[in-house]
Amino acid sequence: MTPSLDSHIRVKPIYPVYRLDDRRFRIGAQAGVTVDFTDPYGQLWTLVEALDGARPLGEVAAAVGRAHPGIGVEDVLTAVRDLDGRGFLEEARPTPYEDGRYEGNVNYFSHYAGLSAAREQPQDRLRSAHCVLLGLGGGGSYILPMLLAAGFGRITAVDYDRVELGNLNRQSLYRESDIGAYKTAVAARLAKEVNPDVEFTAVQRRIESAADVAPLVRGAEVAICAIDEPPFVAQRRVNAACVKEGVPYVCGGSFVTRGRLFSVRPRETGCMDCLHLYYTRADPSYLSQLAGALRVEHGRVTIAFAPHIALVASLITGEAIRLVTGHAEPIALGRQLDVHFETGELEVMSQWPRDPDGCPVCGDGADAASFAVWAEAENDSPMLR
Repeated sequence: MTPSLDSHIRVKPIYPVYRLDDRRFRIGAQAGVTVDFTDPYGQLWTLVEALDGARPLGEVAAAVGRAHPGIGVEDVLTAVRDLDGRGFLEEARPTPYEDGRYEGNVNYFSHYAGLSAAREQPQDRLRSAHCVLLGLGGGGSYILPMLLAAGFGRITAVDYDRVELGNLNRQSLYRESDIGAYKTAVAARLAKEVNPDVEFTAVQRRIESAADVAPLVRGAEVAICAIDEPPFVAQRRVNAACVKEGVPYVCGGSFVTRGRLFSVRPRETGCMDCLHLYYTRADPSYLSQLAGALRVEHGRVTIAFAPHIALVASLITGEAIRLVTGHAEPIALGRQLDVHFETGELEVMSQWPRDPDGCPVCGDGADAASFAVWAEAENDSPMLR
């Protein structure tokens, strides 16, 4: 982008600028962002120092030309375009978020912005967005405070359960004094205390079908599935409703030594039923394994370690924000991403395409044999309607 000579441009304040010696200087102090510049005549250093946003670019170019005769406006514009291409420049103008609640967010988003995109755009998108959080248990209790801090304009949180003593080892939303209270009531109180800017709605409801989910997510910019009862089936209900309503969603949870998340953009990426078909066609034994998992009487064994749940919850929240703002590419669209708690590594467990011919939810077909196990588990139609 060629900037206007009337524009006020500055090096992003989030990046330090400092000399290494009399021939070299550096912008940034983080691996992957930092760039060293060799500048034996000091021409670029003079420009960078002048790019503080205090005066129009035309005046900056004139000042650089006076300090270094022979350097013209086009030379300055070329250097500015190069610095912008490296992600170091932004327009120096006030935003509605300066010196306020979301200032830190906007400063973070400025890393992804430049002269062609205002640094406050992602925050603007969050402030006008509606996020539906399904579940206020282990994952949801960490996700909600992060959503409130991010500044979504509207949040709807859904749960049916009461706070129990056994929740307190990892559900940081609650206190011992909350035992016996509905989780939605505690969440509503916290939301008002933490961020009254957010329009918060608590829905006291148990999700028993896709029809329960559809009206909750209708019109939302993103949904988060943090419910896991009944296993497998709950997530499939959310998938069916979100696909029907055209709402992107993120789903995730924690196991013993791993956490997992994936995200879906309806009719653009593979949905959860597309994933089911993908596994069915790749592994002849998958259906029998799934049927066994759906029938097993495993009981209510709680396996939950707070630091691990918080790690997965932060990845889920970050993915939801990426889906809404577009400030960076989502990391789990159409793929299952595992975090290994013991090593801290991320691994793509599977990546699957959309199956418009076979998928009964986001496509036009259904393999009756493949979906019979769901019908049995759901005691309903394979379409979860």
